[in-house]
Amino acid sequence: MGSPSPIFSDSSSGNSESLLNYILSNSPIVLFSADETGLMNFASGKALDMLGLDSSAFIGTNFVEHQWNAELREEDGTVRSLEQTDALKLVLSGKEISAETVFLGRHFAIRISPAMGEDGKIVGLVGVSLDISDRKEYEDRIRKNEEKYRNLFRNNPQIMFVFERSSLAISAVNQAAVEAYGYSEKEFIGKSAEELRLPEDREFMKEKIKGLKVGSNFFQEMRHLKKDGSIVYLDIVSSPIQFQDTESVLVSAMDVSERVKLSRENRFNMEVISQVNDAIIALDGDMNITYYNASAARMYEVNEVECLGKHYTSLFQEDWISDENYKEAMEDWNTLGSSKRELIHTLKSGKKITIESNFKKINAEGYLVPGLIMVNRDISEKIEARKSLEEALQGLAKTNRELEQFAYIASHDLQEPLRTIASYLQLLERKFSEEIKPEMREFIQVSVEAAKRQQGLIESLLSYSRVGSDFVKKSKGDSNQILAEVKKDLSSVIQETKANLVFEGPFPEVYVDEDQIRRLFSNLISNGIKFRSPNRSPEIHIKVKQVPGANVFSVSDNGIGMDPKYFDRIFIIFQKLHNRTEYPGTGIGLSICKKIVENHGGKIWVQSFVGKGSEFFFSLPEV
Repeated sequence: MGSPSPIFSDSSSGNSESLLNYILSNSPIVLFSADETGLMNFASGKALDMLGLDSSAFIGTNFVEHQWNAELREEDGTVRSLEQTDALKLVLSGKEISAETVFLGRHFAIRISPAMGEDGKIVGLVGVSLDISDRKEYEDRIRKNEEKYRNLFRNNPQIMFVFERSSLAISAVNQAAVEAYGYSEKEFIGKSAEELRLPEDREFMKEKIKGLKVGSNFFQEMRHLKKDGSIVYLDIVSSPIQFQDTESVLVSAMDVSERVKLSRENRFNMEVISQVNDAIIALDGDMNITYYNASAARMYEVNEVECLGKHYTSLFQEDWISDENYKEAMEDWNTLGSSKRELIHTLKSGKKITIESNFKKINAEGYLVPGLIMVNRDISEKIEARKSLEEALQGLAKTNRELEQFAYIASHDLQEPLRTIASYLQLLERKFSEEIKPEMREFIQVSVEAAKRQQGLIESLLSYSRVGSDFVKKSKGDSNQILAEVKKDLSSVIQETKANLVFEGPFPEVYVDEDQIRRLFSNLISNGIKFRSPNRSPEIHIKVKQVPGANVFSVSDNGIGMDPKYFDRIFIIFQKLHNRTEYPGTGIGLSICKKIVENHGGKIWVQSFVGKGSEFFFSLPEV
């Protein structure tokens, strides 16, 4: 061949030149060459025409001046980037290099090889540049789509992961799965999907995966295990896919643990409701029955589905409510949305039942008009029992009044003979004092003392009868004031015994008979002083504690105390734990305390330890 530059010269054979011209004219390529200095001496091809250029744009320019990215593939397969000057040197040393460039908005792939002269020596370079803009655009679309779907997968709020169908090894996982299961992404990758299932569910999972077909999905509510061993309930869709050239399964899941929990609670609640003895009935805004339990069916003598969807009145033949009850029920309905009333229902069999009906307005989602939930209880037997009890209580109250009246009259009438006996005995002693022998005088004195004791007992009985319920006159009072008056009344004995009386107030307002409550406190405080220890001065504390619906007062002392076996006995009339020489009295005081407390609807009790003192408690209803 002639001169080695340009490479493609007129010395080429006709056929070769024709073929080259055909290729250059019909392919999106540019063929170029340069000498050993990099000076370009040839450029031709359809790609130039497509860019609106001719060869003069390149011929005479230096190869290294053009901006493109060159790469060299080493023998070990690695690829490294090259500067243009390095690229020229490598090509002239016999290496082939690849490059890419963007020119006038078009992408070109370039392959550059050494150009050999006739003597076999390298005299420059030759390259071919292929317009790959369409391929680049396609690759860019693919890359963007991959990125989009990768982001959709990674950031999807639903739990998503991919595992290989054969090995079950997890190959991809999104952030929602990481958060749901508690594993990191690194811990997830390579883990068997089987480990996410409970041991007893794993065979079922394998069978379902084996049966998955392309184009089909598998839907199932499943239990999965989290990293901490707890169970999460998921709605799962499993789909066969190709992932990284491997047959895989894409799992998309939603955490439905709360739904499962609510469903279980609902089933449990419905089971509980079905077992309740009261009739539970749900009505919609048109008063049509949407639910009633087994007890309602039994109460109204219907089967468990007979009245569903029908009006509430289909349960019975007729109902009756007093005008007053009806008016109050409607007021409650309009203001509170609930009410509690007694009704009489006549069943279809003609049987009449008295029911206590509790109903409440409900605003269910999806309903414009509020519905109603009713809880009806058959109180027919209760009403009869209540009537019998009221009659018995009325009879008992009458008997008590008669007994109290009898006790008052009897004890009042008994005092006169006793006073007469005592007076005449004392008169005999004075009139015949010189004639009466000492032995006779002693007999008279014993008889007089016995009469006086008997008179004291009768007076105590009179006092006890006067605190009956018929004598109670309640009004609002200040317990602080009542206690102050009691302290004033007892001031002499307090000073005499050097007692320390401590009021740990403030004390609440009370609705009581003030005279009776004053007597109650006075008796308890006096007992604390009376039964004091010989080794220490009496110390008495009065306190109060509020409990639901009541105020509990307490009076504690540091006296001699008592054995717990006497706790009930001390409240019985005329019962004494000590003889009258040690501690005088009739044993009526605590009985009166008990009656006063009961008159006010309360209770009285005691706590005590021998040698340590006693504490009496009594409750009064809260104002």
